[in-house]
Amino acid sequence: MIESTFDYIVVGGGAAGCVLAARLAADGGKSVVLIERGRADTNRWIHVPATFFKALQSQDAEAILSEEDPSLDGAIYPVPQGRVLGGGSSVNGMIYMRGQQQDYNDWATVQGCDGWAYKDVLPVFIRQENNQRLSSPFHGNGGKLCVADPVPPHPVSKAVIEAAINSGIPGTDDFNGAVQQGAGWYQVTALDGQRQSSAHCFLKPELYRDNLTLQTNVQAQRIQFKNKRAVALEAKSGDGSDLLIHARSEIILTAGSFQSPKLLLLSGIGPREQLIKHGIAPVHESPLVGSNYQDHVGTPVTRELKGVKGLYGADRGMQALKHGISYFATGSGLLNSNLLDAGACVDTSACGRADVQFNFAPFAPGAPGRPPMECHAVQVHPMTMRPESRSRLGLRSGNPSDAPLFESHALDSEADFDTLRRGVRLAQDIFNQPPLSDLVGDEIWPGSNVSTVKGSNTLDDAIRKQARTIFHPAGTCAMGGAETSVVDPELRVRGVDNLRVADCSVMPALVSGNTNAPTMMIADRCADFILAVSEE
Repeated sequence: MIESTFDYIVVGGGAAGCVLAARLAADGGKSVVLIERGRADTNRWIHVPATFFKALQSQDAEAILSEEDPSLDGAIYPVPQGRVLGGGSSVNGMIYMRGQQQDYNDWATVQGCDGWAYKDVLPVFIRQENNQRLSSPFHGNGGKLCVADPVPPHPVSKAVIEAAINSGIPGTDDFNGAVQQGAGWYQVTALDGQRQSSAHCFLKPELYRDNLTLQTNVQAQRIQFKNKRAVALEAKSGDGSDLLIHARSEIILTAGSFQSPKLLLLSGIGPREQLIKHGIAPVHESPLVGSNYQDHVGTPVTRELKGVKGLYGADRGMQALKHGISYFATGSGLLNSNLLDAGACVDTSACGRADVQFNFAPFAPGAPGRPPMECHAVQVHPMTMRPESRSRLGLRSGNPSDAPLFESHALDSEADFDTLRRGVRLAQDIFNQPPLSDLVGDEIWPGSNVSTVKGSNTLDDAIRKQARTIFHPAGTCAMGGAETSVVDPELRVRGVDNLRVADCSVMPALVSGNTNAPTMMIADRCADFILAVSEE
């Protein structure tokens, strides 16, 4: 057994953990260790914006597989997750979107999360951000996270934006401003051909500090408690050595919506019956650990391109060579692109808030969990923004090496189904508008054999087969004002001391948009809470 001691232990070196560990070390002056079960972010595909899909297919990502999902006709629902320094921020599509103002106001007023209204979180987004175009009152220019416009914008995506506007969707140049709704270019966490991950922007500039230690290839096993006080982390290194890391102050879980609840359960915090079933001595009964799982679900409407080319074949042969020369010799060309460079947020139900997000991209996604199709095509990809369907995580066994038990109900809510139906119909309308209508041929999905009129059983069947994750799992350690919530509004785990969770698992309700920026914001707020305690 190899033992060590630090003031703070941060478990999970993903989007949240890199932000939190860096803040605690830089601003707190105490010793911090950051534990990451994956390897360092040395994979070159991570750092080149256009090759993120290669990183997703490497050892730096893993797919969590569900049990058979009854809402998807018994299909397995795979959810890829980063397993590398930087986590999801190292393998994602780099879209910078915070969600809607009302998302956070609802956290405060509906879920009882005092201090999490939009007025509370906006200053944190602003201080983190180094926006290359936008500024006050919604954006910052002095932070560490570089946010920029997509380069180079793809001409097919430009045609989709124009078609969306011609369909009646207003144009926008900022999805994070006063109003989210509209169609336009995304802003992205990439700049000058370099992915702006949390590891790159927040952690690495602080690694010179003597009080900050990074340990990769270390698997957390369980937390040790003494009189309900978290005192140490049991872990195992990549060479099989047993580690015991003591915490003088706090342990903070930043391992994400799958691994954070799993570690709580392994440590005796969760539903009592489940703990006893797997031979785990209960430390605190917390029935909601692992529940409230939610994710954005999408179904990409796709058509062939005619007369113009998309991205098919750009990573092969002479095309790949040409793009590589442009990138490495002149810093220009396609490899600078995040590929998912444009989209729209639309109120399809007249509820007063955008309820469907569309990604626009010049390639044809494959079946769920499969690589892109081999043809020149374009997608208008609708996805749920505020899903009502809920799934659950649990333990498969008491063995920390086993994957969590994932009981998926991705489209269990009729409301979510109806949202996707509206999204599919609007996507088809966008395809029928100029100038996009002049560039597309046959419909690949849902296809000519599927009726999309209201009441169509064939559309529902097609959606079940095509439904896929948008890589935004959240909610499994939800915070709230009630004593039954897993964590309180300062992210402290209820029922024990010196233990917090600070990642997307604490979201009581999934934000209306991508989760990378909100996850980093949550980590930064957690640092505020911890540092305020240390100053008392």
